[in-house]
Amino acid sequence: MSPLSNNSLFLSYGRNPLPDYHARGLNISLSTDDPLQFHFTKEPLVEEYSIAAPIWKLSATDLCELAKNSVHQSGFSVQVKHNWLGLDYMEEGVAGNDITRTNVPDIRVAYRYETLFDQLQIVFGSVLANRLSK
Repeated sequence: MSPLSNNSLFLSYGRNPLPDYHARGLNISLSTDDPLQFHFTKEPLVEEYSIAAPIWKLSATDLCELAKNSVHQSGFSVQVKHNWLGLDYMEEGVAGNDITRTNVPDIRVAYRYETLFDQLQIVFGSVLANRLSK
């Protein structure tokens, strides 16, 4: 999501779903959109983080989690991702978190993983129950 672009074009900061998505644990990241039009510095991505943090009261952990998500979502090579996220970055949950590289505490990663697992059990349990009842 690009808060600066969204705010300029169609969605005020107050109506932007980023903080809600993040609170729910969706895998989101910050990005730039048309830096020549919406940004005022030589570092448009840093500008996005600088705007998002105070507007949505994002903590340092929140910002690190968004950055970690960004690297995961990127098209960077496996070697680059190993450098930025650690050798086990593809492992699920805490096993894939190298806190010395991501600055995302294991407790946050564990919470996200456990919540996702619980939600998937609800969804797939419901689907399975519906199929069995037919």
